[in-house]
Amino acid sequence: MIAAAPAIGGKRTRYRIEGVDGLWLDVSPKGKRVWYVRYQPGGRGTRHFRYFRIGDLAQHGLAAATGRARQVMGKVYGPERLDPQAERNEKTEAARIEGVTFGDLFEDWYARHAEPTLARAETDRIIYRCHIEPRFARNRIAQLKRIEIGRFRDRVAKEASPLTSNSVVELINRVLNWAVDEGVIEVNPAARLRKVGIKRPRERVLSEGDIPKFWNALAAMERMTGEHMARAEKGRMLSPATRSILRLLLLTGQRRSEVVEAQKSELELDGKEPVWTIPGARTKNGLLHRLPLCPMAAAEFRMAVQAAPKPSPFVFPSSTDPAKRPLSAEAVTRAMARLIAELKIPTVSPHDLRRTVGTEMARLGLPVHVRSLVLNHSPMSRGITDAVYNRYAYDREKREALLAWENRLKGLIMRRQPEASAIAAE
Repeated sequence: MIAAAPAIGGKRTRYRIEGVDGLWLDVSPKGKRVWYVRYQPGGRGTRHFRYFRIGDLAQHGLAAATGRARQVMGKVYGPERLDPQAERNEKTEAARIEGVTFGDLFEDWYARHAEPTLARAETDRIIYRCHIEPRFARNRIAQLKRIEIGRFRDRVAKEASPLTSNSVVELINRVLNWAVDEGVIEVNPAARLRKVGIKRPRERVLSEGDIPKFWNALAAMERMTGEHMARAEKGRMLSPATRSILRLLLLTGQRRSEVVEAQKSELELDGKEPVWTIPGARTKNGLLHRLPLCPMAAAEFRMAVQAAPKPSPFVFPSSTDPAKRPLSAEAVTRAMARLIAELKIPTVSPHDLRRTVGTEMARLGLPVHVRSLVLNHSPMSRGITDAVYNRYAYDREKREALLAWENRLKGLIMRRQPEASAIAAE
């Protein structure tokens, strides 16, 4: 009778086996027969049912299925009140996790969390590829020990630098913390692991003499011909988009990612008082930031928007995928490093241009809270009252501050104009 039980009406059918508590036979439309035990975890008074799979009829006869069903029901309704299916799920999950490596976990974290939500996802990917993937990615998560992570940290500190090891430890911690939140692991073995690199606040800025040297070198490239480029040293010529980004970094004092990833929809360039509105999703502190654009910055943005492909939403789109990606921020950093080395200026980065703007505004005597608003520092640095209760945008004060800085920059550039002509004539 069991072997001949049909799928009634060609649909999946379940048969209860009389005389054996909880034992059911499931018959699929294709005739496959599988034994199950149906039970109520937590007691017979609950309305929730769970099915524990015994196996196919071909491998388990009625006697074997009956014996297994009685074992399962004894666990469920006996003194211990166990849940056999939950136990099986835990064992299956433990077996799956046993084979998961840190590399597997990183890829899962990157696809599900970092890439959709983190502005620094690309930087994390670079740190992983350069320092973690070659020597740490194959470690199994289930067997990962704190001492192993500490030894890997020390190795990175020795072979790269102590500060690089800090970045590696931070990334490992973030990935493992996410795994804890997702229930993949119970604890993070790298939690509170000591960092060996001592991070000191950077103090590098462009000097009063280097600001015009840097600016005029970018201006000279606008006038370079093919002949000039042929005679130029490696790295001399930067793309128009890169030159525009570097100028905007120095004009506005905003963060590298905020300028590089600027979108056309954020810009209001047609009115008497142009403004750039950076959404909170793209700012470090998560707050919308309105930045008045003074003449030089507005002109730079207009030129960049006009040069960008119309279908692209970005002001500085990627050359490989302009519809979906902006120019790489790392490419801008590398280009600036080449230019700085060629100009024999002490090493500065794109972020140091932001620090330069803040320093020059302080030199101009602008109030600290106005400088902080222009640079969009964390609200907490402006005090609790201002952070919580003050929603005035300070557009007028920010515009006056940025205009004062533009005028100061013009003065520095004009002071070195003869040198700029000499650069263009080379």
